Amino acid sequence: MNSIYDAENLQAGFVPVVYGYYDRANMMESTPEVINHSHSLCEIMYVNEGAMSIETESGVHRVGCNQFIWIDAGVRHWDLRFNNGLCSMMNIEFQFEEGADLAPDLGSLLKEDGMLQSLFAQRPRVLTLTDRNSVIFQLLKSIIPLADSTCEQSRHLCSLLCTQVMLEIARLRSLNQSPEVTANRYITEALDILYSSYAEPLTASYVAEQLHIHPSYLHRLFREYTSRTMKEHLQRIRIQHAQELLTGTRKSMQEIAGEVGFSNTQQFQQMFRKIVGVRPLDYRKQQETQE
Repeated sequence: MNSIYDAENLQAGFVPVVYGYYDRANMMESTPEVINHSHSLCEIMYVNEGAMSIETESGVHRVGCNQFIWIDAGVRHWDLRFNNGLCSMMNIEFQFEEGADLAPDLGSLLKEDGMLQSLFAQRPRVLTLTDRNSVIFQLLKSIIPLADSTCEQSRHLCSLLCTQVMLEIARLRSLNQSPEVTANRYITEALDILYSSYAEPLTASYVAEQLHIHPSYLHRLFREYTSRTMKEHLQRIRIQHAQELLTGTRKSMQEIAGEVGFSNTQQFQQMFRKIVGVRPLDYRKQQETQE
């Protein structure tokens, strides 16, 4: 098996099964051998602390804290290096095989999930992504002890969580392809902060401080590289999450407003109507009608 995109994986009942895993506090001391190989397993390397780089035929890939690299099966990778010595990492290696009772199969998910469809249409073999809401981190933290268990229930949960990992990878890749994500690293890092902390009372001063730049410079970068201010980006991110809560839950307007970062319901409703074009309750009704 040379790739996740192989037709065999799309047969009915094919689900991810984890075969390799680790959670190491100090990669410099605990990495047993020089890496220079390819294998039949897809691989995810997640950096908890520090930074690392690894090389494939497509080039050198640098992975910082709260980022991860996904490497397709059959892709040779080598020259794993750790910046400044200290680097904590998690890793899982998995392949798709028949196990319909373990999780929703890949072929069925591909028919239903547009972001997964986009991933398979473009067939990237290596992806380096930022874990914007720490979803991948939490999933890997749950998968690794389950993969170490011989219990059948653990095997079932492990495949379910690994399936969720693939869906989240497709989602994060889709966000990375948004027109707002530019070649300027400060804008990219600022947007990562907005996506991960949108519910907090974020200000340009706070974000600029995290990036070690002046707020006026951050404002100028947003004007230069995007068509919106940082505040407008933040409001749109909040409204996107509000749309998910309106269609996926029965929470009240007050609950949703507070959960996505608005100080009061009136402000939330005004912004929602400005961006989406309808009131939040009307949007919920429209989505229910479409279903």
